[in-house]
Amino acid sequence: MNDLKNYVEYAQPVIKAIREEHNEFFNLDYFTVSPEDLTVEAGLLNVFNGKMFLPEHFSGNIPLVYAQWGEETGASMVLVITPEMRNHLPSKVINFLKTEEQEYRVKWDNTANKTMFFLLDHIYFQDVAGFEPSTEFEDVSNVGEATDFLSHRLGIPYYSINNPDCGLEYHLNMMSQYPDQVDPADEDHIYFNADPGEKPK
Repeated sequence: MNDLKNYVEYAQPVIKAIREEHNEFFNLDYFTVSPEDLTVEAGLLNVFNGKMFLPEHFSGNIPLVYAQWGEETGASMVLVITPEMRNHLPSKVINFLKTEEQEYRVKWDNTANKTMFFLLDHIYFQDVAGFEPSTEFEDVSNVGEATDFLSHRLGIPYYSINNPDCGLEYHLNMMSQYPDQVDPADEDHIYFNADPGEKPK
């Protein structure tokens, strides 16, 4: 289990509460997609279509997190590309990811040996919809910055890797060490109260 999946599972009690009490479109899901699932049309990246839109519809090895808070335009995504996956991507997707229109975008050729987290926002027009690179945030090579992007977009910034009160960093570390010990969606978050040097029972 990886840190992005752990983040999604750790946040589920908050996501569920907001969805049930305030916003029916509020959602946070972890996917594993294949290179063939990624398409580019009219300069926008697409993953979902009318028949495939749930995590169980996909079976690949490219991690992706989808965060939604609006019916049509309120969504963002983190796409994870490892060095091993770069050459398996369709050429249109590679060209989309390596575009350097914004000055701060990371140079594709300079990240060949790094796992990159591409931060994308959904955009919706009358005749086309899809994801484009975030205009506020840079693509990053750090999972903490990727999860902070998702938390910011969802309006739950207290779920920050640097906020000790939410226990996110500690939880991710413990889940990496002991992935089979505790249900990460447990609302009590047992790891948060565990002794950092002691294996949970």
